[in-house]
Amino acid sequence: MNRKTIIASALVLSSVFTMGAFTGVMADSNLKEITAYINQSMNIKLQGNQFVPKDSDGNKLSPIIYNGDSYLPVRSLSQALGVSVNYDEKTSTIMLGEHEGKGEKLVKFRVGSSSTAVSSRDADILSIHGERINEGFYSLKPHDILPSTMNFRLNAKYQKLSFRVGVVGSAATIVVSDQKNKVELKKFTVSESDQLKQVEISTIGDVDYLDIHIYGTTDSKRVNFTTEKVIITDAVVY
Repeated sequence: MNRKTIIASALVLSSVFTMGAFTGVMADSNLKEITAYINQSMNIKLQGNQFVPKDSDGNKLSPIIYNGDSYLPVRSLSQALGVSVNYDEKTSTIMLGEHEGKGEKLVKFRVGSSSTAVSSRDADILSIHGERINEGFYSLKPHDILPSTMNFRLNAKYQKLSFRVGVVGSAATIVVSDQKNKVELKKFTVSESDQLKQVEISTIGDVDYLDIHIYGTTDSKRVNFTTEKVIITDAVVY
């Protein structure tokens, strides 16, 4: 069973059983009452591995059987597949995967603060490699052991992260990670010769808290910080 088939089988019951949208919907004339069964003995394998669907509190969820078809909770399954899921109550729409449109700016989801990684609209600080930049993040002389870190709360609602990153001075290492699940999503090095490097990460579907760590470079004696500045701009989630 491929990804599309699994998600399709889960779709019918998702808004009722996993999206928290059941309140008040009994008055909706589009709802049809059915008789279904919960099969607690059914085992599920996802890409060859045992899979146990769970709700947000960690409780096991069992498949529901109706007219010979099996229905699975879409949120639990989509997170296991790395596909974001969201629900629009106004339009009664379940949204899987990337959001429509141009995406949303990552800065909107930042939580906490850091004196070493700053969000800014100061073009004098952000502009780099001959390009004027009016909004983004910057870190001055980032450490090579203790990184400049930014944290964002995405609530597992987005599918892809896109941004550009540039450096002045020695190369810097960028690590993007899933804080809650302790998973490294992408690690790469950027140098001056890269100019503004385009980065895309399509594995953030089940990410609640996203971390971006910026590591600089020091000289051979580990005394002077030789990465002068790191700029991140056009950071958007879809």
